[in-house]
Amino acid sequence: MTDEQMEHLVTRIIQRLQPPVLVMVTAAAGYRQTIRQRLSVCGQTLHFILDDDITDSAEWQSLGKVLPADLWRETLPPEPYRALLLPFLDYPLAAALINGTLSSPIARRLHETLLNGTPVLALRYHCDPDSELNQLRGAAADSAYAGHMRATLARLAECGVTLCSMNELLEQLISRQEAPAGASGPRRYLTVTDIVNNPTLATIPGSLLTDAASDFVKNRKI
Repeated sequence: MTDEQMEHLVTRIIQRLQPPVLVMVTAAAGYRQTIRQRLSVCGQTLHFILDDDITDSAEWQSLGKVLPADLWRETLPPEPYRALLLPFLDYPLAAALINGTLSSPIARRLHETLLNGTPVLALRYHCDPDSELNQLRGAAADSAYAGHMRATLARLAECGVTLCSMNELLEQLISRQEAPAGASGPRRYLTVTDIVNNPTLATIPGSLLTDAASDFVKNRKI
């Protein structure tokens, strides 16, 4: 087995030991194929909730585990999730959450997620009047209603939903997975995956490495 194959195998094993990421896929139109392609290579273990209204459910099933509708419509699964992703957060869903009109199962599951403290990351393309997608659709950025939308989104951020771009979302997932030495909070041992994702961590004075990570560093002469 080559070093590259060993690194890939170790990374896959450790990923499976980490809590999965829950992805709620709703029906908002725009950028769906591109977002799906980016998520397919994000390196995370993904579980999916697919809204009834979407027309491309078959295309999401190959990306990870799809939760049965009769399971998630009533409550969130008991499995702990590292984060919840909303790749297609549109304004009606954002407003429903802020106003407490939780009429859809998706909105109620999102409410539960925020209540239990799980990090929620949402792409801003579909809900933000200043996004390129909405500008292409003819949104008037200086209209009074656009200002109202911005105020709603600010309240959404206060509730714990992080609005971000696709690149920022993926960076957030990596930063939540890593825990570099010297960060605030309890120190932990760096694993092989930490070193594979960011070899410079092994060079930080005082870094704590697992035995496997230490052997990996020696073999790779980092």
